[in-house]
Amino acid sequence: MKRKKDKIQNGFTVVETLVASTLFLIVLTITTSTFLLSLRTQRFLLASVNATENISYALEVMGREIRMGKEFFSPTADTLNFLLTKDGVEKAIVYRLNNYQIERSIGGGPFVALTSPDVRVMDLTFIPQGTARGDGEQARITVLLRIASYAGGKQLETNLETTLSSRQPES
Repeated sequence: MKRKKDKIQNGFTVVETLVASTLFLIVLTITTSTFLLSLRTQRFLLASVNATENISYALEVMGREIRMGKEFFSPTADTLNFLLTKDGVEKAIVYRLNNYQIERSIGGGPFVALTSPDVRVMDLTFIPQGTARGDGEQARITVLLRIASYAGGKQLETNLETTLSSRQPES
């Protein structure tokens, strides 16, 4: 009696290789898409955080000076003038919106930007209240801001509002 030799199969068939390759490509595509989406989201969130930190710094500087200021005057909605006594010397402080940046001038000096060019201040409005002499009210300045930052071709707009009270009595 003759015996048939058993064939030993080494390797994979063409169909198995095609199925495995297709599954691998599908998993790779999903993973790559998820990674790219994560990168875009990270850029967008980083731009948002940078804009928030930048505007927080500008508001902190303005708030500190407005709290110690007196004789507030707003000739236009996006400009605020007042006096600040620092080291025994009274200086005029001016805040304004210029070329999408908040700028400050101290004592009639040059205007210096408080915000980064990466953050566009689209709108800045100062609303002074209680600033008339002899009205018996504490001076309050409401600051309205609309800012925009860009990341990955998308624009993030944020509206902020804060009211600051002067600690100095109006005479």
